[in-house]
Amino acid sequence: MPEFDHHPRDARAWQSALDQALTAHGGERALARYDHLAHAFPAPEYDPRDEAHPHLNLDALKRWALYRGWRAQPDTERMGAASTPPIRFTRLARSSGQFTSH
Repeated sequence: MPEFDHHPRDARAWQSALDQALTAHGGERALARYDHLAHAFPAPEYDPRDEAHPHLNLDALKRWALYRGWRAQPDTERMGAASTPPIRFTRLARSSGQFTSH
């Protein structure tokens, strides 16, 4: 996931970067950091001044990913000591014309 120096809290820029990364990704699975995704899909209780405690709107992320042909799930096996696990993206099987990239 790319870093954004100019507009780190611009959700649309983060979503666009995620879309580009997933589109370019050749594999069936990908991982993304929770804090990066929280910038793209901030929860209502998200405080952009508190970089140490981002809050992700997982439901919004799941809907967004599904529309693009991916399933998004927290990867609790890689959670470690943090309470914010990375998010695993799994490419869904495509039927003709079912998914499009935006």
